[in-house]
Amino acid sequence: MHYTEEATALFSRFARRHGLDHLEVDAPVEVIWEFPTQKRLSLPLTLGLQNNDELNFGVPGFWSYFFPFPRIAEEFESCLDAWLLGQARIVRRRRFAQIVSSSILEVRKDGEWKTVYKDSGGE
Repeated sequence: MHYTEEATALFSRFARRHGLDHLEVDAPVEVIWEFPTQKRLSLPLTLGLQNNDELNFGVPGFWSYFFPFPRIAEEFESCLDAWLLGQARIVRRRRFAQIVSSSILEVRKDGEWKTVYKDSGGE
């Protein structure tokens, strides 16, 4: 199933809710929206839908893949709001004596940082 309309609606709600300007980018994926640095956004933000049901969240040096769309759309939208409100962060960790590092997206819930996405790979 394709979720292009649903993803576009999700991105649009986020932009309207927070008064953000964005650009809709023509790219070889279903949907890409770029939010440049602006008053309420200290880093450029990219949101995407690719592979029909995979939502993407990206800032410089970090890119994530959330899927399938029906299961994660609500949590994804909540993460976006948390990011804009300063209640989300990216933590970079390097394993001791190894080249492997990980990037973790955390959201503050109930006074604690909770991992919502973790990616690891070599640098």
